[in-house]
Amino acid sequence: MDIAEHKKQFEKVIKKYDLFDQEKAEEIARFLTKEDQKIVSAKEFATLFAMTEEEAKIILSFIQKGIKFKEDYIDKK
Repeated sequence: MDIAEHKKQFEKVIKKYDLFDQEKAEEIARFLTKEDQKIVSAKEFATLFAMTEEEAKIILSFIQKGIKFKEDYIDKK
């Protein structure tokens, strides 16, 4: 899937579950940065935010792409 289509799907899921909400955004951040968490589970994310596992995979993979972009292009400057 190309990045434009991926972004469109990501935004659709974010909007569907109102994840732009400050509280939910903080909850996502806490989930993704738990100290004892080595692997982020799409199944656990889906359960936590009451969505399908496929929708969770869309969100998590888009976030992962953003982190990789930051590491590859921003952090190297």
